[in-house]
Amino acid sequence: MPRKIKPEECLELKAMTRRALEMARPTKLALVTRVDAPTLVNYGAVSQHNCLMPIDIAIDVCRDLGAPLIVEEMARLLGFRLVPLDQAEGDGGEVGYADLAAVSKESNDVVSKLADALADGPLDGAERREVRKEIAEDIATLYRLDRKIAGGQ
Repeated sequence: MPRKIKPEECLELKAMTRRALEMARPTKLALVTRVDAPTLVNYGAVSQHNCLMPIDIAIDVCRDLGAPLIVEEMARLLGFRLVPLDQAEGDGGEVGYADLAAVSKESNDVVSKLADALADGPLDGAERREVRKEIAEDIATLYRLDRKIAGGQ
């Protein structure tokens, strides 16, 4: 019986896994999960097409990032959108200028990377990957801010 997940969906999942691992740094993450850094890198490697990240490790990565990037991608592939169970369970804490600076930096990184990429014409594959990596970092920062704001209600 054929698998339900399509090869292109595996590639999309691996791409998000790579972006998340680039943000989390595999060598650092290996200290808090059950596999080593090279194994983590294989989960995002296109050449390792049958090697997808186990769900417990995906949770470790998402918790380390403070944003459920990989789990959101899984939900999207299934036709769903991931939403927090209860906004009151947010990270809480006071929102401050450091939060504003973090959002500004990440958003500016997206704009800067996109402007650089567009300077020589349409985006190529490598430029798309670089811009999407910056977008994922921005989303993670905004997600953390949203949870912090929601927790302060």
